[in-house]
Formats: sequence, structure tokens, C-alpha cells
Amino acid sequence: MPIRQYPVRTGRKTITNSATQLTAVDATGLRGVQIVAGSANADTLYIGESSAVTADASDTTDGYPLAAGETLVLPTLRADELYLIAAGAGSNKVWWVLV
Repeated sequence: MPIRQYPVRTGRKTITNSATQLTAVDATGLRGVQIVAGSANADTLYIGESSAVTADASDTTDGYPLAAGETLVLPTLRADELYLIAAGAGSNKVWWVLV
């Protein structure tokens, strides 16, 4: 197995009903981004590729749903290319790591 040439990048983000960039960290992973929704989240979160992502509002702009406690690995190498929005006005959390 090769030695990892990139530093481990992790983070946490609070998500509300306004589209938010997952992180502004300028770093590249080797395989993708793993995102974990907080188990105490009150709302379903939606993950998309731009700040136009919506939460269960439109077939063309809705993101991929992520319920409380769920984990998703996306094969994008940059966490800063992802945006999230919550279906409700609650305060929800996600944790992420470049893999």
C-alpha cells in the first residue's frame, strides 16, 4: 500500500434551510468525501453540487437526501465542491473526511 501523500482533512458543519458549502478547505482527497449526518438531526439534509441545491422542492435542483445518522461516500475528490441544505429550519450537523 502506498504512503498517503495528502494530509488527513476533516471537518464539521452546521446545516440550516439555507444552502451552505460543505467547507472552504482547499484540499484534494484520493478517493472521495465521506459525510456523516448527525444522529440528533431533526431534518433530512440534501447534498448537491451548487448553492442552488434545494430540499425536496424541485426535480431539477433537489439534492441527494441524507437522513439523521446516515453516511454517504461521494466519489468527488474535493469537499469544497459540495453544498448542503436542510428540509427544515432546525440546526443540523454533518461531519466529513476526505478519503
